[in-house]
Amino acid sequence: MRKRKRWLKLGAVLVVIAGIHGFLVRNYLVIGPGPVQKLDEMVTVDTGRKDAEGSFLLTAVTSAPAGLPSLILALISPDIDVIKRSQEIPKGMDLERYISIMESLMRESQVVAGAVALERLGYPVKVETVVRIEAVLDASPARDLLEQGDIILAVDDKRVSTADEAVKIISRRTPGDKVMLTVSRQGKVKALQVPTDVHPEDRTRAAVGVLVSSSLSYGFPIDIKIDSRNVKGSSGGLMFTLEILNQLDPADLTGGKIIAGTGTIGLDGVIGPIAGVKQKIVAAERGGASYFLVPRENLESAEEIGKRLKSIEVIGVSDIDEAIATLDDIARRNREIVGE
Repeated sequence: MRKRKRWLKLGAVLVVIAGIHGFLVRNYLVIGPGPVQKLDEMVTVDTGRKDAEGSFLLTAVTSAPAGLPSLILALISPDIDVIKRSQEIPKGMDLERYISIMESLMRESQVVAGAVALERLGYPVKVETVVRIEAVLDASPARDLLEQGDIILAVDDKRVSTADEAVKIISRRTPGDKVMLTVSRQGKVKALQVPTDVHPEDRTRAAVGVLVSSSLSYGFPIDIKIDSRNVKGSSGGLMFTLEILNQLDPADLTGGKIIAGTGTIGLDGVIGPIAGVKQKIVAAERGGASYFLVPRENLESAEEIGKRLKSIEVIGVSDIDEAIATLDDIARRNREIVGE
């Protein structure tokens, strides 16, 4: 009888553990350092050269459903975070559709990177984009104002060309402020005062609770091929741009060093903030990078990670001109060290 009671208690405990595990899997994600890839193996520019002494690295994060083992690992590792699933995948959204949106943002980042690099080198480029609302989230303060399929023409009277530009303008508002969105809906243009809420990834930034994507058509005088492999999203824009420039510019922008980084990029060359900066810096350090370029809006938190790791220098940049000036400074500093 006692043995039976012990088995019943053990069975009850196992049921509770299984229930907790199932709850975690359904509602939480574990975010960790992802793969590091050399950009000259991902990017090929027609007439370009791959003769740099150093290399640029693309970093990513891994994302997987949480469970009891991964939760324990997150508790003991400073490099792993547990977040609500809704922070990454909006509640009620089909995973395939979410992945499709992330893939469209990756395509956008590649086209914009090519345009920024080629224009900087004096080549004529043509890019036409349509910024479309793919989903209005259940918790969005704009649920009664915005609709799926709306085309965003401008934010606060500033015309936007990419999804990234729209997000950047909105996120710089104070949460709770209203933002003016000019949208086209079924051929009619509407100007809407839309309330904002706190951004799910940063409570100091604003969001309107929608997912947006861009469809782009473009014409480049030089063929650029980018194999993004299994990486999705728009955070590779800065590093794609630098690699394209490095293959076309006679100067070696790497300065013989291994340099990683992250950040979205707009057609104006402005670098925007990203998520998962901690995991990306850790991944870069593990991949042998000596320097990590990060959007200025992520700099404060990024510097904390850099101080802990010690072997990688974190540098904030706000646009492509500052990024290139930073690379020049890194090369100069290293020449001086060699000279001594």
